[in-house]
Amino acid sequence: MSRPTATPTNTDTGGDSPSLSTRGGQRTEQIARAAARLFQDTGYQNVSIDQIGAAVGLTGPAVYRHFKGKYAILVRALQGQTDMVAELEEQADRTGSTPREQLDLFLEGLSDLTANGDEATLWRRERRHLRQAEYELFRDHFTANRDYIASKITALNPAVDRRKAELLGYAVLTMYSNTPDIRGHLSPERLMEIQAALSETIIDCPLPDIAPDAVAPPPAVPRRPAGRRERIIEASTRLFEERGFYDVRIDDIAKASEMSVATLYQHVTGKAQVLRAILERGAEGLLYVTADALAQATTPHEVLEALIRTYIRQALGVHGRIMHILASDLLYLSEEEQSALRETQREYVAEWVQAICELAADLTPADARALTQAVIGVVTDVAQIPQFRERPGIAEELTALATAMVLPQGLLR
Repeated sequence: MSRPTATPTNTDTGGDSPSLSTRGGQRTEQIARAAARLFQDTGYQNVSIDQIGAAVGLTGPAVYRHFKGKYAILVRALQGQTDMVAELEEQADRTGSTPREQLDLFLEGLSDLTANGDEATLWRRERRHLRQAEYELFRDHFTANRDYIASKITALNPAVDRRKAELLGYAVLTMYSNTPDIRGHLSPERLMEIQAALSETIIDCPLPDIAPDAVAPPPAVPRRPAGRRERIIEASTRLFEERGFYDVRIDDIAKASEMSVATLYQHVTGKAQVLRAILERGAEGLLYVTADALAQATTPHEVLEALIRTYIRQALGVHGRIMHILASDLLYLSEEEQSALRETQREYVAEWVQAICELAADLTPADARALTQAVIGVVTDVAQIPQFRERPGIAEELTALATAMVLPQGLLR
């Protein structure tokens, strides 16, 4: 499989030559890996050069001997992660003698990277900070990884067409990308068992056949809210989704809201308050519509069906972008605000955990929580990809996928 490679200018160590001494190269990689973990834990925009330097025993200025700036470090960190995944693919193809063996070896390696090496991809959250050239480069990497898995799926089961295989391949890949959310308090060994069961379930999931005359869901019609505060929230949601919280200025929000900055400040104290209002609305709103859906559910199976149906509808609907912002930008709020929103999330997840545990006595609450987070992460990520979101039958496909994932056969006795 042909893969794109990063241009040397993105990770230039300060000189004109891309070659490095062995010692310098090791230090460069050490900085990139330390930065990747900091970016994953606290977000790219919350990390300073001084913090990156301290993580490897350097001063901030000393880091500039290896990288031109923090952006170059982000690019190198992303390249390091994609290089490791590409190496896993090449090694699996060299070692495995059948598509089944090759896929198993690749997924075992991916599980080891994410569960033991703590290498969850930065692409999911930090891609909005990339410039166009680098964005396209890493998007192509991610697409190549998806297509690698999809090709193995079709080799294993020729009845699975390319359309279905691409969705299944993406679901497997993004499940591993969501490892930090899935992990919870699980041991690495149990986490890997759950990852293996989930990947097998996704690969074998019989997606429904979509009628040839099926049409894509209609796109949301842009609407200008009548009230000024609602205009601020609507405009901010759109901007935060497109660019990320940190890269949106208060005057961008004012312009998109069709008001002056002075008028905007009559309604909000700043963009952090707007972000909090958006995320509170999303979290509390999800609880509200879920409670309504569960009012008619009388068995654990009916509860899970209602939870799956409601979440997919929300993810594909006008409020789906809030779920993406919640996953990407929550960490830019204060610790107190993050804690309050996470408590609301826990209240929602508890509904899933209770239903799963009632249906599968062998699973612990920690297991059930991990499965819940996996389903939520996959549905949220799929719903953010136009290629999938806009295709006919996506709600039915996601329903089949989520229903299989929430009770994977590999974990049930």
